[in-house]
Amino acid sequence: MFCPGKNLTDQRTVTDSHVGILCSKLKSILKKSYRSPPGGKTEHPFYIDCDLQYQACESSEVNQHEYILIDPGYSKRCETLYPFVHSEVDQLIKTALTIGVSGIGKSVTMQRFILNWAEGKGYPEVQLIFPLPFRQLNLVKDRLNLIELLYRFFPELMDPGISDLESCRVGFIFDGLDEFRSCLDFKNNLKMTDVKEAVCVSTLLTNLIAGNILPSAHIWITSRPAAVSRIPSQYINEVTEIKGFSDVQKEEFFRRAIRDKNQAEAVITYLKASKLYDLCRIPSICSIVASVLEKKSNIYHKKCEPFALTPFYDVLLHSLTKNVNIVDKMGKLAFMQLMKGITVLYEEDLRECNVEFHVADVCTDLKLPIFREDVGLHQTKMYYFAHTTIQEFFAAKWIIQSNGSPLCNINLKTLREEHLWFFPDACHLKRAVDKTLQSQTGHLDLFLRFLLGISQTVELFSQYGCPLSTALPEILEYIKEKVMENPASPRTLNLLNCMRELKDDSLTNMAMAILTKKIKPGAKYPRAHWLDLATFLMAENNPKNICGIELNISRDDKQIHRLLPIIKASKTASLKYHNLTVKSCEVFATVLSSKVSFLRGLDLSFNTLKDTGVQLLADGLAEPHCRLERLKLSGCRVKQKGFAALGKALQSNPSHLRELDLSCNEPGESGVFHLVEGLKVVKCKLQVLKLSNCQLGLQQCQALVGYLKDNPQHLRALDVSINHLGDKGVSLLIDWLKFTPIDKLELYCCQLTEKCCKNIVWCLVDLPSLRELNLSNNNLKNEGVQMLCNSFGLPPSQLEILNLASCGCNLLAKYIMFDSTSLKVLDVSRNHFGDKDVKTFFLFIQTFSLSLETLRLSDCKLTDECCLKLVEALCFNLPNLKELDLSENKLGDSGVKILCRALISPTCKLETLFLACCGITSDGCSSLALALKSNQCNITELSLVRNDTGEEGLRILSAIRDDPRYKLLNLE
Repeated sequence: MFCPGKNLTDQRTVTDSHVGILCSKLKSILKKSYRSPPGGKTEHPFYIDCDLQYQACESSEVNQHEYILIDPGYSKRCETLYPFVHSEVDQLIKTALTIGVSGIGKSVTMQRFILNWAEGKGYPEVQLIFPLPFRQLNLVKDRLNLIELLYRFFPELMDPGISDLESCRVGFIFDGLDEFRSCLDFKNNLKMTDVKEAVCVSTLLTNLIAGNILPSAHIWITSRPAAVSRIPSQYINEVTEIKGFSDVQKEEFFRRAIRDKNQAEAVITYLKASKLYDLCRIPSICSIVASVLEKKSNIYHKKCEPFALTPFYDVLLHSLTKNVNIVDKMGKLAFMQLMKGITVLYEEDLRECNVEFHVADVCTDLKLPIFREDVGLHQTKMYYFAHTTIQEFFAAKWIIQSNGSPLCNINLKTLREEHLWFFPDACHLKRAVDKTLQSQTGHLDLFLRFLLGISQTVELFSQYGCPLSTALPEILEYIKEKVMENPASPRTLNLLNCMRELKDDSLTNMAMAILTKKIKPGAKYPRAHWLDLATFLMAENNPKNICGIELNISRDDKQIHRLLPIIKASKTASLKYHNLTVKSCEVFATVLSSKVSFLRGLDLSFNTLKDTGVQLLADGLAEPHCRLERLKLSGCRVKQKGFAALGKALQSNPSHLRELDLSCNEPGESGVFHLVEGLKVVKCKLQVLKLSNCQLGLQQCQALVGYLKDNPQHLRALDVSINHLGDKGVSLLIDWLKFTPIDKLELYCCQLTEKCCKNIVWCLVDLPSLRELNLSNNNLKNEGVQMLCNSFGLPPSQLEILNLASCGCNLLAKYIMFDSTSLKVLDVSRNHFGDKDVKTFFLFIQTFSLSLETLRLSDCKLTDECCLKLVEALCFNLPNLKELDLSENKLGDSGVKILCRALISPTCKLETLFLACCGITSDGCSSLALALKSNQCNITELSLVRNDTGEEGLRILSAIRDDPRYKLLNLE
């Protein structure tokens, strides 16, 4: 904040000797006041000395609730300790806000800054810095002006006196906005114009922050996320977030905090076994964990509960078992103040709960970071729990234990009934969930989590006639209902964590359902919540499969940045059509090059990545740590440079990639040649290569031949469809494909004629491994099809799927005649055979052994005339047929009525029937309905799109689909 740069006001020079004396005295005071750690004797000195991680963020993206699961370290590390200068313009900030969860190090960061300034180690441009902690401002009750307020905090400055602040470079530091008990009413508070005007503290603060007084003053505010909204965003120029310890600092902390080196290493290993280690990003949590585990014996042989917090705090509380009276009173104190949203306590708060003032000394003597004491204005004592989680745990423990005792204290009974919090049955646990969700600040989130965690171990339920086995499953289902009511709410993560505390095993599916299906279009989904949910999923023990993140919200580069943790921890990520650009490729390159990434499949098809983006991906792909096996970049506008980059990456790290899809791109004349240089490397084990619609020609075929010559032993599938290969190009490929173990060949729409079919026939003979061949949309004519079919009866051929759709053949019966037990799928759609030829075909197949499971005859110029022979074939000659497509043929109602004879035959095994655009009306639907109700009918899927079925026909068939007595499941 107070860094060198251009001021928002004119530069001033320290020329006034009076200001110099004032500055010197102020520094002396601050050095004396801020050399002690804010946590007192129980705070570890390493906490003070280390540099915490933090990052810049937008105020609109600030988390409004403190989730207990912390981002495990994908934030950007800033170069300097205090990022309060605009990165693009060297300019000081008028008002800066630093946010961070409880215990993350906001006060420590502020203290270090003040000490550096006071000791002359930095920021000489600022003449005067006045730290005014909010917890101490609570003690000022009377009306006073700004100068009087400063004297209240720094009485030593009355001589030489504070004056003429308007002419000085002044900075104010307000630490702990969330601890301020008065209202900051920027809208209705009196507007001041004079620093000498006496007002209440809240009015003074609003005018100072708004710039009504001392408009040139610089202001630094720290706060927990929930309190950020108390200051309107227009008064904040910069927001930064403290991220806490790095992984290295966590380990260093435990090594310094735990004296026994062996025990320290055991603790680190113990914690790393679970994702609770991520929570140790919070320094205060590190102190608690170190205190709990330092003296824990046999830790080498213990398993760390991955996510449950309650056991850790139980051990901490156990240290105070000899002081039962103190524990009870502190529990009541914690509960009462938590209900008010109060974390900093004063003597009157302790008196209200009959808590002795020496309780902080007890905790200090036991060396436990539980309850602390601080001294404020005029030696007034202030108290606070070492971390908010401790206060919430004490509150939950007290409210449960007090319910197990007779309600002899009327005040205690009234207190619980007033808050309607916890009674030992599922009904009141639900009330607890509701109360937590009603909280605007989320201050009860962890209280609920502890409440549920402790409830699993107490015997209160059975005492009230509600067995634990009944109550907890009931509350678990209630929590799930609340999650799905509003999954876009930032409160969702706490409810998921509650499920985790109850050890529910459906967490992963629940979180994935939220990310993939349950967010309504137009839902306002906070960007920060994206990262939290992604982190939650990543924290599960096993890597997850993201089979397409189909979110009903904006898909863009910013959202992908929030998904980085989940992508890194996933096996597959499908992100087709997500409006991604080169910016996202930086993220994916980081994932690909990471040593700990689980990602094996990445689909970025149909995003505008271009050459620049693919070059970034290739850099990650080339890293030796990259283990990616499947990369799909179809339709990403990749040209020659991108293809070259991928070829180079394959040369550097060739052994892992198994599938590469570059369809619908423009490699140009040399792009494929560059790619092949990588494919030819002996260690390259690519099995699937897709280059459909890449404007390939004869020259590119020659390049691919080079690949097939040098490294043929791994290729299993090749797709070069929708290219200008022609007969010569395909013949070149065929000559070398016979040396590969290929089982799938796609030659759809490659401008082929009957001339290339002879070579393809020899390929089929020489390639017993080939199982799938697609030659559709080529002008093979009758002669070409006949040559192909003649090869099917030969013993080496084991072809299972053949696609000859739209091949210019019009004599099905004459040419497509073969005896093959291996062929399972035959597609001859869009060939104009006619009824006569198809009837002959069905007559001839009586003499062949066919094992067809799928037959597609759409748009073959058929009518109801051929249906009788089709029925005979279905009943007697095609015993294995499961799927039949007769779409776009003029069968009409009469044809459908004949077909229904087959559907009710016990020998017909048909399960899927496509009759789209077949001229069917409601009469045809009635015939189908009768057949579908038959016990012999096996149809589970029926398509009748583009038919004039009418409402009545649709109603009849829909009723059958919805009736569990019948087999029909899908109706189109």
